[in-house]
Amino acid sequence: MALVPQQIYEILRRAPAWRPLEEVAREMGVAPESLMRYVEEARARGLLQVERRTAESYELTEEGRRRAEEGLPEYKLLKAARCEGGLCVADLAQPEADLALANLAKLGVRPRGRRLELDEETYRRLLAAVEERQRLLASIDKAPPEVLQEFARRKLVKKVEKTAVYVKAAVPPEAVKPAEVKTALTAEDIASGRWRSYTLKPFDLSIEPPEHPGPVPHFFNEFLDYVREVMVGLGFEEARGPVLEVEFWNFDALFQAQDHPAREVHDTFYVRWEGPLERPPPELMDAVGKIHEERWRYRWDPNKALNPVLRTQTTATTIRALAERGDGEYKVFTIGRVFRPEKLDPKHSMEFHQLDGIVVGPGLTFKHLLGQLEQIAKALGMAKVKFRPAYFPFTSPSVEVYAEHPKLGWVEFGGAGIFRPEVTEPLGVRKSRVLAWGWGLDRIAMIILGIDDIRELFTKDPERLREYYSRWARYRRSAAAAGGRYTL
Repeated sequence: MALVPQQIYEILRRAPAWRPLEEVAREMGVAPESLMRYVEEARARGLLQVERRTAESYELTEEGRRRAEEGLPEYKLLKAARCEGGLCVADLAQPEADLALANLAKLGVRPRGRRLELDEETYRRLLAAVEERQRLLASIDKAPPEVLQEFARRKLVKKVEKTAVYVKAAVPPEAVKPAEVKTALTAEDIASGRWRSYTLKPFDLSIEPPEHPGPVPHFFNEFLDYVREVMVGLGFEEARGPVLEVEFWNFDALFQAQDHPAREVHDTFYVRWEGPLERPPPELMDAVGKIHEERWRYRWDPNKALNPVLRTQTTATTIRALAERGDGEYKVFTIGRVFRPEKLDPKHSMEFHQLDGIVVGPGLTFKHLLGQLEQIAKALGMAKVKFRPAYFPFTSPSVEVYAEHPKLGWVEFGGAGIFRPEVTEPLGVRKSRVLAWGWGLDRIAMIILGIDDIRELFTKDPERLREYYSRWARYRRSAAAAGGRYTL
């Protein structure tokens, strides 16, 4: 008969067949995690069978809980509409109207100016569909998979995986006997012989400790999602691109000469990579190479253009989108990580996030660019921005963009300009002009949240995480209340 700790004996006695450890712990009046050490010991001794079963479910995010209580933007917009004479009209001057329209656009709704006009039959049908979405948000356990996927894309719900531990006794209860657990013996234990009735407990450092999730959602992740939400609300389409790029998209397609200082190892991470890489179309490489040789007057090397690098700018993604779409009228943005060999300090990091955007269309001017930049800056909460003339190899005219930080003063957070013909013509863009910009989202987050060290965006300190999340929550509340005037 084996001597076992009292806790192992109780587990074996309560689990003659497969049972969740959570149920067993509830009967014993203890927390499940407090039994894990005994479960692992019993399994190692062959006394207990253990299985881990994973189940997926969805739960509301903080944004989802707020929307379930206050209402989805499209629901509030339609509910506020007035119907008269078979025509229903919604005023688009109310808060979050742009976000509501972005979601209604998926249902085929298009506004006229600053008014949304619908015949009453269409309005009733749309309202019924939106009310059903609102009802399902409040009862996500009843929502079908396609609705849950939509909510997940909108960051209203998140998928969670819960692993449950199931246990089953591998021996009958009479095969074991409960005994007192000791981690050390005294001289009296040995002299009296009582040590024979003890179970000596060894320390097992291989047993995993219980997990402790973060105290709050990470504020910087939520900020990045919010920037994406704002850009979509302003009519931009999102593009995505690889982190591991070839020099062609990162530099050459942007009319950056192959001997430019930014392409040296002290400014770019070159990668030794033997795996597959997507090659640009040969005719596009020929066109870009010809422009380089004619305008920069050097021998362009196509092999160098195929070297893999960690992208130094998300413009590599927007230039891909421009090459794919060519002439026309459209607006594209991308959000992603970029990498540069910077020295880590309060304002710089070797890895950071960029918001890149392009606006394509005929007749666009530098004034349009400044207006677009101001609109996005204000939408993201930067009330004061200013521009300073600048030089970039691929835009002309060009500007640097600054915003006022509450502690650091005026901080540069991005550059912008109009793509030069040497960039657009090889891509087949000849009738349109292209407004372009790249912004550092880490610095923008520092500005709107009053953080004066870029390293704090990735802090692991629970107290700081709570403080920064509190600032983020205040910002979101004020943004919703201001209806577009975003301030802390």
